Formats: sequence, structure tokens, C-alpha cells
Amino acid sequence: MIFLIIFISVVCIYVPTLIHNFYIFIPNQQSIKLGQALFSPIASSAGLLIGFLLNQAQTGYREVENIISIEAGRINNLDRLLLRFGSDQALDIRVNLMAYIKSIINDEWFDLQNGKGSKTTHMLWRSISQDVFKLDPITPKQLSLYGDIIDKQEEIAESREMRIDRSSKCLPRLFWIVIFILLASLMAVNTLFLPDEQFTFGLTILPIAFGALISLLVITDKPFKGQNGIRPEALIKILAAIKTRTE
Repeated sequence: MIFLIIFISVVCIYVPTLIHNFYIFIPNQQSIKLGQALFSPIASSAGLLIGFLLNQAQTGYREVENIISIEAGRINNLDRLLLRFGSDQALDIRVNLMAYIKSIINDEWFDLQNGKGSKTTHMLWRSISQDVFKLDPITPKQLSLYGDIIDKQEEIAESREMRIDRSSKCLPRLFWIVIFILLASLMAVNTLFLPDEQFTFGLTILPIAFGALISLLVITDKPFKGQNGIRPEALIKILAAIKTRTE
């Protein structure tokens, strides 16, 4: 955020000042009128575009958080069903399920920053899926639980695929190009003004606002990247609950 604020401030304030050193670029009354006519539409367009994209990025960020919460809840429900199933095979699957959660937290979460899943985590889930289908219900209680276990297993697989898919989604490069063009246009318009106190004050606030908004856009565009990325808190809580579950 600090870097973007400083960079945009330098571009919008000091670059026009340097350009004014060339005789042919010295502002006059006509250029000031032209600058006043262009400044507001360009600045408003840039602000609206950045605000719109920030809203889209924030929506995607919350969507990923919701996907992770749902996935954690489904894993928790599967563990509860396996415990109630009661067979030794089901209890063994519970052990593998805990290993699967640990693998998501320790292995796959890092790979999500690059928009892909972990092969180790995938193989663990594949083993769990195969073991679930091998369950042999005998009692009426086990027969009633078996269908729910199969359904929950499919839901968890779907949640994992959604999480991995959303980790690779980001704003198209075209939007970043348009933002760059608008900021460059704003800098060009600034060269049409004569530097004065009002001019300097306005250009001090605008880069701070744009720099802060664009930095938020960068942070939330890829939800798993950076120190402000989404953390596996929901999965950590579920893992702790599974470890202490006895019934």
C-alpha cells in the first residue's frame, strides 16, 4: 500500500513538474481550461472502475471464505457419521480423514497460492474415497448411515474442487491495463495545470486514495496470496474438534 501510494504520488505530482521545465510544455490559460474539462471525467472514471473492481474482488474473497467454511463443515459431518457407523474400517477412515485435513493445512494451502492443489492431499483423499466405498454396512443403523456417508464424501470432493478452482481466479489483465491507461491519462492532464497550493493539495489527496484502493485490489485479487490471504482457520478448528470427538 505504501509503495503504491508513493509511486502514484510521484507519477501524478513530480512527473508533471519535471515536464513543465520544457518550454513547449509550460501551461497557459487554454491548457488550464482544457485540463479542468478533462480532469474530473478521467478521475471519476478511474475511481468508479477501481471501486467496481474492488467490489468484485471483495465478493470473490468472501465467496472463497464461504467455500472453505462449507468444506470444513462437511468434513466435520463426515467424521461424525463415520464415528456413528461404528465399524473398525470406519474408525480407520477417521484417522485418514485427520491426516487429510493436516495435509490441506500444511501442504495444499501453500500450493493454493499458485492456483493448484497438492498431489499429496489428492492421493490422501483418493484413498479415503476408495475406503468409503468399501464400507460394508451390516446393521440397519449402518445401512441408514451409509447413504449419508456416500453423499457427504461426494460433497467434500466437490468443495475441494471448488476451492482449488477459485484459487486460480483473478481479474483479467485487461482491467489492469485500463487502470494504467487512466492513471497515465490523469498524469498527462496534470501537465496542463500550473502548480499552485490548490493544485498541490488536490494531487496529494488523490494519489493516496487511488493508491490505497488499488493496493486493496491487489491484496484481495488472489485470496490465498500474501500475509493478508485467507488462512485455514476453519479447518484448524474442525481438526481440533475431531481429535476430541468420542461420540
